Amino acid sequence: MVRQILITFLLMSLAAFANVQDTVPKMNGAENPEKVESKAISPFDRLGHNMVFAAFGWPLAFHVAGGSSTYFLSTNDVDLKVARFAARQDEFSFGLAFTPGMIAGTFFPVIVPGYMMFFSDNPAMNNTGAVSAQATAVAFLYNNILKAISGRAHPDAENNTGELSRDFKWGFFRRGVFYGWPSGHSMTNASLAMSIASYHRENPYVVVGCGLYAGYIATSMVLGAKGEAHWFSDAVAGVLMGASIGWYIGNTFYQEKSGHKTLANNRPATEPGFIIAPILYEDRKGGVVLMKF
Repeated sequence: MVRQILITFLLMSLAAFANVQDTVPKMNGAENPEKVESKAISPFDRLGHNMVFAAFGWPLAFHVAGGSSTYFLSTNDVDLKVARFAARQDEFSFGLAFTPGMIAGTFFPVIVPGYMMFFSDNPAMNNTGAVSAQATAVAFLYNNILKAISGRAHPDAENNTGELSRDFKWGFFRRGVFYGWPSGHSMTNASLAMSIASYHRENPYVVVGCGLYAGYIATSMVLGAKGEAHWFSDAVAGVLMGASIGWYIGNTFYQEKSGHKTLANNRPATEPGFIIAPILYEDRKGGVVLMKF
């Protein structure tokens, strides 16, 4: 039953992501949206709308997938195996490899948008900074709410057990916001990276570079510090949630930049539609219907 649910949510996530790709607007005759830079963007533009729909729009499928993946990885001791692997590695060599990622993951969500907004003379980069600042802030807010509620214990290199990997203290601030699920570094940096990638999707180097950056930060949080920073599923959930938030917010401003008209309530002027994702089990067959909005 658990695996069936996990497969269902995975299909929903893939279908939802395919759906957002279909909503990329026409450029109204412009060959390159980078050259059709819109008016100056503020990190507060559409903030309320984006906060709601980054949680309850199509990214919700990725948020649910993050929770489902955590359940699967922790109950099947995948988290435990990865944490024990990290604990066995040479601390010096793994430190050289992943400590830079842990440091960058701490400061880049502030430094990168801040530099682009306040120190660059390029209007396009100023707007990119505003977009990424909003995406990072939204991801940071949601991450701290989830951490305050989940209270998940961190790995312990000397005492890792399956029970420890499943140690959640559900409630409110039972372990503060420094202990908990998902990984804040993974979530905020994935949101930062994917907002930039979405806003500059015409440049494949930007998209690939942002994806590699998000993956490196998440890997660093799992394998760095002898594996004591986060469980593997913390990073997986953080990437799924943060990337969907970043892509949604980046896509919202990308549509405006490329000349796509919007309705009065700031929703894309696209007709609603449906996507059907098949679900095939040995004992039953069906499908998931997703509405495009």
